[in-house]
Amino acid sequence: MPRLLVVEAGARPPVCNDPFEDWVRAPISRDDLDARVRALQNRLDSRQIPTLDSAGTLTFGSHSITVSNVQTELMELLIEHFGEVVYRHELSQRLAERVQRPTRNSLDLHIMRLRRRLTPTDLMIRTAWGRGYALDIESR
Repeated sequence: MPRLLVVEAGARPPVCNDPFEDWVRAPISRDDLDARVRALQNRLDSRQIPTLDSAGTLTFGSHSITVSNVQTELMELLIEHFGEVVYRHELSQRLAERVQRPTRNSLDLHIMRLRRRLTPTDLMIRTAWGRGYALDIESR
């Protein structure tokens, strides 16, 4: 849980070792306060990693969605390499373990469906042209 401490004028500043804790000295302008809160939220967001349970429930932040068994296989690989590119051939191999006779377009179809499923979350699947895909936090 991120925390923003408000310190009275003249008081000794606290020592903050927790990356989710920061402090400001009163009085503070609304713009400065908003900037500090955004910075704390960005720190929190950058450390969050989605989770996927055995029932296919993907959770990220306050959002949860369910994905199919095949999508679960792909998401496991994308989550394992969260924020990094997963090469097409790795995803295709994972898909081939679950789908009989996958076509060349099977992976693209499953990625398209996953992108739609991720819409209510703060996650997105980025395309790394010529290489593969990466699961990442959606830009705000």
